[in-house]
Amino acid sequence: MEMDTKVTVHDAMTSNVLTVDPGTSVADAAHLMTKFKIGSLIVKSNSEPEGLITESDIISKVVSKDLKASDITVGTVMTRNLISISPGSELNEAARVMAKNNIRRLPVVNEGTLVGILTSSDVLMVSPELTEILVEDARMRNQNERYVEGPYPVPGVCEGCGNFMDDLVEVDGKFLCEDCMER
Repeated sequence: MEMDTKVTVHDAMTSNVLTVDPGTSVADAAHLMTKFKIGSLIVKSNSEPEGLITESDIISKVVSKDLKASDITVGTVMTRNLISISPGSELNEAARVMAKNNIRRLPVVNEGTLVGILTSSDVLMVSPELTEILVEDARMRNQNERYVEGPYPVPGVCEGCGNFMDDLVEVDGKFLCEDCMER
C-alpha cells in the first residue's frame, strides 16, 4: 500500500486570521499589525476576502503621500482582486502561484469562506525544499526587472547566514539579509 505524502496548503496555512472591515482606519489596521507582529490583514465584510492590506501598502499609499492614517480607510488602499487558493491544493502549487504572481500571501478560501492565510514563510517552514522555487523565481524576476530603481527585496533563506528573512536583496549574485549586506 502506497502512502500519500503530499503536503497541502491546509498543512501549512495559518487558520487564525486577523481580518478588518473595509471601513477600518489605516491607523487602526497599523496598530493591529504592530500589536500582533504581522505584516498584513485580510479585509472582509462577509465570509469571502475582499482585499488585503500590507505594511507596504501603508507605506506606499499613505505614509509616502503624507496622508493622515486615521483619516484613510483600509478599503481605499487595500489590494483588491486577490488571488486565493483552496486548502486542499498542494503546497508546491501554492509556491508556484506565489512566485508567478510576485506575492507573499495567499488567502485560503474554501467554498467562498476564508479559512486561513498562507505566507511564503509558512511554505518554507513546512517545506524548505520549495525555497528553490521561490529563490529561483526571484533571481529571474531580478534579472528581468533591472530597470526598477534599487534592489528588489524577496523572501527566502539568506545565503550569508542561512536564516529565513522576508526581505533579501541580491548582492553580487547572492541573496543576503540586511545584516549580511553590512558585513
